[in-house]
Amino acid sequence: MRKICSLLVLLTFFQSCEAQTTKKQTTNSSNLDMEIQSFLEKRQGTWTDYNVPFEDGQQLEKLIVENNCKMVLEIGTSSGHSTIWLAKAVAQTGGKVITIEIDKGRHEKAKRNFEEAGVSHLIDAYLGDAMQIIPTLTETFDFVFSDATWITQPAEGYTTFFKLCEPKLQVGGLYTMHNVTDGFGDDGRFFKYLENLGTYETKIIKVSHNGISVSRKIK
Repeated sequence: MRKICSLLVLLTFFQSCEAQTTKKQTTNSSNLDMEIQSFLEKRQGTWTDYNVPFEDGQQLEKLIVENNCKMVLEIGTSSGHSTIWLAKAVAQTGGKVITIEIDKGRHEKAKRNFEEAGVSHLIDAYLGDAMQIIPTLTETFDFVFSDATWITQPAEGYTTFFKLCEPKLQVGGLYTMHNVTDGFGDDGRFFKYLENLGTYETKIIKVSHNGISVSRKIK
C-alpha cells in the first residue's frame, strides 16, 4: 500500500512539473509574440529596400500558422521585414526560417533587425546567390516564400527558383510568391508551368496591391 501511495505521489509530482513547464513555455511564447508584434508595429511604414507591405507580412504569418508550417524557406531577405513575420509565425508552430539574400548590405541590415526584434534564434540567414545555395540545403520545407528576381533573366527567374525548391517542398506544403498582381512579378510563365505540372492548386491573395500567390503541392 505504501508503495502504491509513493507512486501516486511521484506521478502527481511529475504531472505538476509538466503542467508548470507547459504553462511557462506558453507564457514565454506569448511574451515573444507580443514583443515581435510591438517591434513590427513600431516600424510599420518605415521599411524600404523592396520589403513587403505590413499587410502582406500579416498574411504570410496567417498562412503559416493556419497550416501549421514549421520549416520555412525565404528567397530574398531584403532587410528582414517579411522574415520577421515568418519568424513570428514559426515561433507559434515550433519551427524555423531559412532565408537567403544576395546583397551584403541588406543582409547585414537584416541581421541587425532580427536582433532588435528578438527573433535571431529562429532564423538561419544566408548571404549569397539563392541559385547556388538552395541546392546545398539538406532540409525539406512545408512553406516557401519567393520574393526575389533573377537579375540576368528576370522573366525566367520565378520558374527557375521554383524548380530548385520543388524537390525540397513536402506534399501538402505551400509555395508562395510575392508581386503577382502589381506588374513587377512573373509574366505568366510561372503559372503556366504550374498548370502543366498538374500537381499544384494555386490561388491569389490580394491584401495589398502586390498580391501573393499560394500554390499547394497536392502530390
